[in-house]
Amino acid sequence: MIRGDWNALLPSHEAIQAMSPEKLEAAAMAADIYSSTLSHGIAAIGNLLAGAASSNQGLDPAAIHDLGWLLESLGKLSAKLADTGNCINDRCNAKQGGAQ
Repeated sequence: MIRGDWNALLPSHEAIQAMSPEKLEAAAMAADIYSSTLSHGIAAIGNLLAGAASSNQGLDPAAIHDLGWLLESLGKLSAKLADTGNCINDRCNAKQGGAQ
């Protein structure tokens, strides 16, 4: 049985090698932006948890800012995953319908 994981949605080494320069640049930019947003957002969650645990410290505005961007990125990722799944399901259903 094939198990699904994140790598099934990411381009393979061969697909990356075959990308046009424009698509490769866009993919690299997206990877940099989203990995940075996710990393800062995760750090912000840690900061907010630590700040909330200390009754004498307020919340760091920069951490709240980073957390907001993390939540936006996760929401967009969730929507994109749903779109990707629907597209894959549509393609699978079209192949099954064509084979009958």
